Amino acid sequence: MIETVQIILLILILLSVNRPLLKKSKLIGKRTLVVMVHLLSKLVPKSRKLVIFGGENGQGFRGNTKYLFLEMTKNPDIKCVWISKNNKVIAYLLRQGFHAHKHHSLKGIYYQLRAKLVIHSHSINDDFSKSFLGGAISYNTWHGVGLKKVWGANKNTFSYKVLHDPNPIRRFFGEFVVKTNLAKKNYMVSTSETVSSYYPETFLVPKANVLELGQVRNDVFFKETEEDEWIPEWIRNEKIILYMPTHRNFGKLERDINLVFDFQILNELCREKGYTFLVKRHMYSSGQVPMIYERIVDISEASYDPQLLLKYTDILLTDYSSCYTDFLLLDRPVLFYCYDLELYLQKSNEMYFNYFDVTPGPKVYHFNEFLGELERSMETPALYKEDRKRVLDIFYSKGNQQEVLQKQIDYIYTNILKVKGR
Repeated sequence: MIETVQIILLILILLSVNRPLLKKSKLIGKRTLVVMVHLLSKLVPKSRKLVIFGGENGQGFRGNTKYLFLEMTKNPDIKCVWISKNNKVIAYLLRQGFHAHKHHSLKGIYYQLRAKLVIHSHSINDDFSKSFLGGAISYNTWHGVGLKKVWGANKNTFSYKVLHDPNPIRRFFGEFVVKTNLAKKNYMVSTSETVSSYYPETFLVPKANVLELGQVRNDVFFKETEEDEWIPEWIRNEKIILYMPTHRNFGKLERDINLVFDFQILNELCREKGYTFLVKRHMYSSGQVPMIYERIVDISEASYDPQLLLKYTDILLTDYSSCYTDFLLLDRPVLFYCYDLELYLQKSNEMYFNYFDVTPGPKVYHFNEFLGELERSMETPALYKEDRKRVLDIFYSKGNQQEVLQKQIDYIYTNILKVKGR
């Protein structure tokens, strides 16, 4: 172990070449501590009857992991603990009678060190304290099926730069740091054969560990539950257009929303056709939606579950967001407002696919174009129906175009934990 630590110290020094001295020393210290704890965590005995959960970058309780957590807590032979970085999430779950702890609390650290399995939606770095999870099994449900290259496939990430460093020495040593974002064994949940083809490179997992088990969060599309009532009745009952865009380089390339839409004209069309236009801006969006129009409603600050919003949406308007691939399961019109496509591809994100091959709906670049295509979708929702089905089959295999919760639960119990289900 002493020799390993010495090697790691050398790694971190080499990785820090050309940095100012102060920043270099801080970076060396931080990375040394993270790598050392990550290595030591592998020595802690793990319990296959203890499973920890997290998601939403440690900030929320929703999505794929939420539903797996709620189902697995029903098994009296397994202790399920939610780990979060958000005090409100912890307080909510404790009020509901669940086990929940802060990621850096003593109990939170204990459970992270002892858990055999960690189930999450982003990465062990984002959803937990990764240093304590070196010896665990990671089951990453991810949080969407989209176009954008991420993690190991994204040229702007630390992982990509290390793994493609032309200097073999820096690349060799850098991989030690990259591995702290992984557990001892890592599974990645996919939705189709096509998606599975690029997941090994993206998430740095063996092909055999990519599991085509679908997205549990989409089960809400196929059944009615008490969660449906969390969406206001007026949204559930009215004809809804939902605008749900992605971010542009974490807000650095955002355009003021008032330069993208003429809300007065849009409001008049919605009033004429009997629709309400909901705006759910990304957290990095720019500009404020005027609150003076009866048919334009900004719900960005509301905590509505995105999947339930999609469920009650009649027409989706997006750009490069992965939300549309889930929406295809509902077979309803999608419009793509890609007014900055060239800039986005150059400055924000590369894509796994040719954008025009996998966007089954009109692509519009100017507001007047958008207005015309929106009216067409209102009047003839069956437009692009065959194309929607074609693209749906790319992103979701037939077996994942339905409820998948029980399928995932069975796999986890049988193949990963190797325990009996409830």
